[in-house]
Amino acid sequence: MRLRLLLNSVLLTVACVTAPLRADELVFGVSTGSAMPMTEFSKGELAGGLLRDFGDALARELRYQARYVSLPRKRVEAALADGQVDLLCDLRPEWLDGRSWLWSDTVFINEQIIVSRRDTAPLAALPALAGERIGTILGYRYPRMEKVFGPRFVRDDAASDDVNLSKLLNHRFSYLITNSLYFDYQLTTHPQRAGLAPAYLKVMTFDTYCVLPPHGKLDLPRLNQAIAALRRRGDIDRMRDRYRPPPQ
Repeated sequence: MRLRLLLNSVLLTVACVTAPLRADELVFGVSTGSAMPMTEFSKGELAGGLLRDFGDALARELRYQARYVSLPRKRVEAALADGQVDLLCDLRPEWLDGRSWLWSDTVFINEQIIVSRRDTAPLAALPALAGERIGTILGYRYPRMEKVFGPRFVRDDAASDDVNLSKLLNHRFSYLITNSLYFDYQLTTHPQRAGLAPAYLKVMTFDTYCVLPPHGKLDLPRLNQAIAALRRRGDIDRMRDRYRPPPQ
């Protein structure tokens, strides 16, 4: 019996030594509330989009294998807290509860905007939206809107940007809050794009970042060095250009 156990132990050791080593993984949490050009999902898995391009490039720069975990927006922070994922990207500190998270340098620059259909009167200024039902995403936070309108910020939540845009086009409401990366892309690709007003009201310009736990797999200086290298080589600009609408 002892001889058999010894032989099994030796065989297991040999197998572990001769088996090909698997590259260590860097696990990204990705919200299912976003859509193209940021994220493209297939059967619940992240299959493409700007966040996939960026994550793959960042992992290569850090010498990891990228893996993606798709999560509802309300669960992304919990996944970071319990170690299910190593980092989240395309977020801002005011969108999360935790105050101990570590935030990277800027990854993307975007604009928060109010959009509408062509058959809707254009907005002259943000205060005109007070009391209007506005398309929003479940679990997303809109601090600027909450500050401007308080209780007169009337949300109509949906699971994703794409669901929200469908509701707008089907006259469920007249105005939708989204971002310019998403909307500019939809203006050139959406089957019902002719019904969308190309002009929109800008709420604010904002940067987004990656976020790490304080004692996770990555340290912040190493992450920032990798982001800086991608930016210095023009990789991030090229990723964005793949999804930029063609000149009119």
